[in-house]
Amino acid sequence: MTHIEIDNLAEQAWNLRLSKIQIAYQSGLSLIEISESMNYLKGIADSCKTLGYCYWRFSDYSLSLAHSLRAIDIYRQLGDKSGEADTLNNIGAVYMFQNDHEKRLEVNIRCKQIRSEIGDLEGATSSEGNIGETYLEMGNLPKAEACFRSVLDDPNASPQGLSWAYHNLGRVFQTKEKWTRALDFYTLGLELSESVDYRVLITDSYLAIVELFIIQKKYDEALKNAEKALSVSRKIGAKEGEKKSLYFLSKIYEYKGFFEQSLKYHKTYHSLELEISRDTEIERLKTTQLRVAFEKIEDQKNELIASIKYAKKIQKAVLNRNQENTLLDDYFVIFEPKDIVSGDFYWYYEKNDHFYLGVADCTGHGVPGAFLTLLGTTFMNEIISGDEYISPSDLLDELRTRFIQALNKVENNETRDGMDISLIRINKTNLTAQWAGANNPIWIARGKEDPFITSSRHNILEENEFHLMEIKGDKQPIGLSERLFPFKNNRVQLKEGDTIYLFSDGIVDQFGGPKGKKYKSTPFKKRLLSLQNEPIKEQGEIIEKDFLDWKGSQFQVDDVCVLGFRI
Repeated sequence: MTHIEIDNLAEQAWNLRLSKIQIAYQSGLSLIEISESMNYLKGIADSCKTLGYCYWRFSDYSLSLAHSLRAIDIYRQLGDKSGEADTLNNIGAVYMFQNDHEKRLEVNIRCKQIRSEIGDLEGATSSEGNIGETYLEMGNLPKAEACFRSVLDDPNASPQGLSWAYHNLGRVFQTKEKWTRALDFYTLGLELSESVDYRVLITDSYLAIVELFIIQKKYDEALKNAEKALSVSRKIGAKEGEKKSLYFLSKIYEYKGFFEQSLKYHKTYHSLELEISRDTEIERLKTTQLRVAFEKIEDQKNELIASIKYAKKIQKAVLNRNQENTLLDDYFVIFEPKDIVSGDFYWYYEKNDHFYLGVADCTGHGVPGAFLTLLGTTFMNEIISGDEYISPSDLLDELRTRFIQALNKVENNETRDGMDISLIRINKTNLTAQWAGANNPIWIARGKEDPFITSSRHNILEENEFHLMEIKGDKQPIGLSERLFPFKNNRVQLKEGDTIYLFSDGIVDQFGGPKGKKYKSTPFKKRLLSLQNEPIKEQGEIIEKDFLDWKGSQFQVDDVCVLGFRI
């Protein structure tokens, strides 16, 4: 699943929370597991935001707060103001049920500020309603009523925001003991909520009307609305609403003199209260157990990461070993491991008037790939020490033989591990080059006025005043394959000013951009041609920035190694 797919599903879940909360909840649980496996921070935050809301509606305030605090921490890391505001709204709801009105007011005001800053006018209006609700809980009726009427007058208010404003004005007039005005506002809120299937408020509206009728001793009207509240609460899984409905039904039947029915509903109410308490304790226990287990895993993981980071130092030392490079000074290297250590490596050797340069991509990445890079560099150093003028094709033939022997010593074991590589040898006196490749190509760019002279089949791409030649590698790896044949030695006459690129496939295979697609070879070639007037080191900086911008928040799919140099 791509990051874009996760984003779309997370947005659907967040929108469904208002009408189909159980589906939103299940989707949140599924998406957080997927996002955590990919270490996709936005996916984790979006899932936690939805779960924080759902747990609030399920009356599990400790889990609601835990998920919301985790979401808000990630949103602040990512600079996602919209996500932060939505989550602050969740946290404010939890503070409401904890009767911590001062904290809730602080959260509501901050939420409105953020939404106003980012131009979310509808959200800011919703926050105004929440501020009014907090004033209502604090007993400040004038300020509360002013906020609710402000929402009703605001053209940016959503149907849900208007529903809450009507509902809360009903509460204001109920507090003032103006029963008719209170019922009118409750009814307006209920009708609007039902028209948009806003089930969360439908339950609360019915319960408010029930309470109003009980106060007026209109028990038959109260009974009808209590039964509707119970039905809606059970449909959406709102246990707090279900519990309150059962309590009202018990009291109504008691007031009407039907004590057997009253006792029946009271028993169900009491059972549900115990169930909510037990579920909350179980979740707290689970959370505690998971935290202990998580801390143990974290300790083990930290030890392992420390070891791998040390291995990274070793790998870096091997790649940057003391090697004279008097023949090559105008170059760049982009080296972006997918994990801490890399399955890609670059290799350099020079002698007298010529030098070798290679970029290789070993099977896998991370620790397994890194072991193969050490094997590859060791073998290449041994081969070149035996013949300092060996052709690239002969070096690859010998490298393949050694890989196969090293990895398949166990009887009947045919390991397919190995590497792809692009390897060039250049004579600096006459600028003749020999090149061989296992799956990976070589690209050479120069001005269009100078044709390429080579013994090999090649592709040409032209862009403005430059053209780029690609020679493709042999379709076989350094390692076992279905058919083994000698690597071809390709000859190219270079010119001063030529720019040469060797790379692994990690950069062109990276998903990203606005549509989450692969970067691919042709756009990369065109980008390189557009940079030919730039100094080579600046090219490297631009290409690295391009890669990071393209990747964005997407998961890095493979190790990346790009090496460019100018003759």
